[in-house]
Amino acid sequence: MKTLSFIFVFLCIPQFAFAALKIGVWKENITPTLSERSTSCMGGYGLPLTNPRCGITDAHDYLSLRALFMANNDTQFSLLVFDTTGVGDALINDIRQRVSMLTNKVDVDNLIIAATHTHAGLDYQGIWGGIGSSEYRSRIIDIAARAVIQAQSTAQGVKIFAAQTHVPVSNRRGWGIVDDSVTTLFFDNRKNDQPIATLVNLSAHPTILDGNNIQYSSDFIDSLRTNIERERGGMVIFVNGILGDAQFSTTERTIEKANEIGKLVANTILESEKAKQRVMGTLNVSTITFTHPVSNTAILQLQQSGALDINLDDKNQISVDLKYVQIGRYTSLLTFPGEALTRLGLPIKYNMRGKYHLFIGLANASYGYFIPSDEFGQIPGRNTEERFSMGKYAGDEIKRVIDSSIK
Repeated sequence: MKTLSFIFVFLCIPQFAFAALKIGVWKENITPTLSERSTSCMGGYGLPLTNPRCGITDAHDYLSLRALFMANNDTQFSLLVFDTTGVGDALINDIRQRVSMLTNKVDVDNLIIAATHTHAGLDYQGIWGGIGSSEYRSRIIDIAARAVIQAQSTAQGVKIFAAQTHVPVSNRRGWGIVDDSVTTLFFDNRKNDQPIATLVNLSAHPTILDGNNIQYSSDFIDSLRTNIERERGGMVIFVNGILGDAQFSTTERTIEKANEIGKLVANTILESEKAKQRVMGTLNVSTITFTHPVSNTAILQLQQSGALDINLDDKNQISVDLKYVQIGRYTSLLTFPGEALTRLGLPIKYNMRGKYHLFIGLANASYGYFIPSDEFGQIPGRNTEERFSMGKYAGDEIKRVIDSSIK
């Protein structure tokens, strides 16, 4: 009878069926020092090798690197997010190697390195002047490795909650659809309910500040993170989503406007927390490998000249691992190696499992824009995204690979 009673209790209380999920977070300042700024360049505006914004001396807010470590039973998932336009392949590989040299406690196969895509951050890809000195690059590798190790060392049991809301983003290519959703995960200490972290996923270019800007900044993301942290506590990690054609529309390209938009989004997220739902279940991580040739001659020339940090094999192919993460039945997360356009990314997102979907762009690679082939070259007067795409059919192929893997 005692045995039957124990089994009944075990089945009726779901959290007893699995070990508590643990998370740890860490934050580092990655703004170049005054001496490093003379050789550092901002990225994101103009064609490759044009409109260099180098030698910037001023910073409005400090650029950060934020780490999130998540573990459940024997499964880990780690996320490093840089305030930069994108992170190059060699830099990603060097960070992973440094982590492996320093510890065997972090699963580097499930370590994701992503970018917020602020255009007022440093160019970590090489095509707008580059990251700067080798000393700064080495310092960034050390900082990144230390951040994920520190996040792992601080991991503690948490309760997870999810919420979704919407913000006024628009499609800059003229389509009537865009991913205006904001999906947020709230991580609270399992014992005392104190906030530990907030993971925010929304789709929008951090380009309130334009190419005339000469201050380092994380754009609207700084105000978003600061306002949530001030009100809620804990640390905020922002990850961009289906951002290829998504933006906040404004003619005011000022710090004040960026702060205003960030505060608006922060308040919307905080309001959504009132309707949050508990996320329960085990952590599962699967890998989706995507390999595809680069047919864009401009990208090939930049890579061959050493200006663009991407790895190509002898067939001019890129190869990258995407991660599909599930927390229980109702929350899923997908990493994506570039900027998906809305008509590509939204159908992928709809196929993800559960109610709450996080689509993390510019993760584990920065391979430009992924465009549906039926949209490629079809927007009159606009070809920015096509110029920075691997090729016409890369979008179709990555969608096919993802869809077949997550069904």
